[in-house]
Formats: sequence, C-alpha cells, structure tokens
Amino acid sequence: MSNYRYRTISFLSDYGLVDEFVGVCHGVMLRIAPEVTVIDVCHGIRPQNIGEGANVLAQAVPYLPVGVHLAIVDPGVGAGRLPIAVQAADGSWLVGPDNGLLVPAAARLGGATSARKLENPELRAPNPSRTFQGRDIFAPAAAHLALGVAPEELGTELAVESLVSLRVAMPRLHDGHFHAAVTHVDRFGNLSVNVDAVAAAEAGMTAGSLLAVGIEGHRLTIPFGETFSSVPPAEPVVTEDSHGQLAVCVNLGSAADHFGASLGSKVLIGPSGSSGGSSGGF
Repeated sequence: MSNYRYRTISFLSDYGLVDEFVGVCHGVMLRIAPEVTVIDVCHGIRPQNIGEGANVLAQAVPYLPVGVHLAIVDPGVGAGRLPIAVQAADGSWLVGPDNGLLVPAAARLGGATSARKLENPELRAPNPSRTFQGRDIFAPAAAHLALGVAPEELGTELAVESLVSLRVAMPRLHDGHFHAAVTHVDRFGNLSVNVDAVAAAEAGMTAGSLLAVGIEGHRLTIPFGETFSSVPPAEPVVTEDSHGQLAVCVNLGSAADHFGASLGSKVLIGPSGSSGGSSGGF
C-alpha cells in the first residue's frame, strides 16, 4: 500500500443493489488497485436524480477520508456530458459526470482547485460501453488516481469555472414562515427540508416551540423537538437533522407515509400563529 496515493475510494451511485452494477464497479477498481478500501456511501439515490445525489454526496464527504470520491448519477450517459475528475482543496479527487453532481461536494471540501477530462484510453476499458461508463471509465479512473497516476495523464485540463453547477432550491421567508421543499427522504421516511436550523432560529423556531407546518395538503401544529422521542409514538415532530437542517419526522414511524410526501414536496413552515401558517397555501 506504500505506493498508493490514496488508501480509500468512496462510492455513491443510483445503481441500487438489485443488479450487478455496484459489485462489478468494485471488481474493476480492485483489479487495478487491489489494496484500496472501497467505502460504499449510498447506492439508493433515486434513479437519475442528480440533485439528490449531489446533496447526499456533499453531506457525506466531510466525514470521509481524504481520497478519491467516485459518484455516478448519470442520466446523460453516453451523450454530450463530459466524464471528469475534480480535485478539491483538501487534496481529494471527485470522479464522475460533469452534470452538477460533483460541484457541491467539492465546495464542502474547500472548493475545486483543478479539473480534468477523462479521455486517456490507457486509463479506461477498451471499447467502453456507451451505457455503463461507471464500469468502463469512472471506476478505472478512480482506481488509477488511488494508485497515484499523475493528474495530467487523465486528459485535458478544464477550467473549474466551466464545470456544470446545479440550480439549488432556496427557501423563501415570507410573513414569518418559510416556503421550502423536501430535499431528502431517508429510509426511515424522515423528510429533510432546505431550511437550516440557524435560519429557523432567527425566524423564531427553536426546540420546545410549536410550529405551523403545511405539507401535501396537511395543515397542522407540530412540536419542534430535540429528538424523535420528544413526542409520543406515531406523532409528528420537527427536529434538527444530523446536517443542521430541519426535518419533519414521525416518532417510530414514517413522515413520508404519514403525509404522502416525497422528494421535492413543498413545505410551509413557521412559528405557530404566524400569518403563513394560519392562511395556508403556497
């Protein structure tokens, strides 16, 4: 392992675990760099949902070792988007498609400092598939970077300013309440909302208070609790999630099922009695 530049490759995708895709990418990386450790971050990103993948990746990378971060959510596979590797200020490399997936994670690691197009035929599979470039282009590039290949061997340098960025939905504060949206639904059905706890506190929403919440036609008053168990089982609660965002949850239950909500659902949230909560509507 002493000749390796990086000891770990983290791996995020929308491949799921039903097919062989994740295992095959593991195999490709380990054939090239057999002593590297592959960390599976998440393979349950909703198919083709670049925004969700970018959000989960950005939340994860600050807790991962400095290394190579492979991310594949690629609805444009085989089309015009570029395969790229982006170096972040902390020394990590992010490998994946240039469709906005990588940029938020690079920002969490201090910002992108350089970028390369993945075009060297010696660092990819012969005759790469147009539909499985995770196996034939991205996984090999990640493994070669872990081994210590010089960045210039990857391909043409790209201006970091030219990388594709996603439009990020921002909450809107109006009459004391936020017009917001669900940005992530975890496997427990907890609904993360794009309102951070600091902004919430500035608007009068703190643990122990009551909040007016509107979501998918439901209008109700929900406690802002410090934990799920701040309310009885099967009751809804708003908490601060592990990434400092507000989350609508149900103690020992699924808020997604309870409210019929999903990724992208609109949320109206504010202190109980605020004009937004009492008037309804989005």
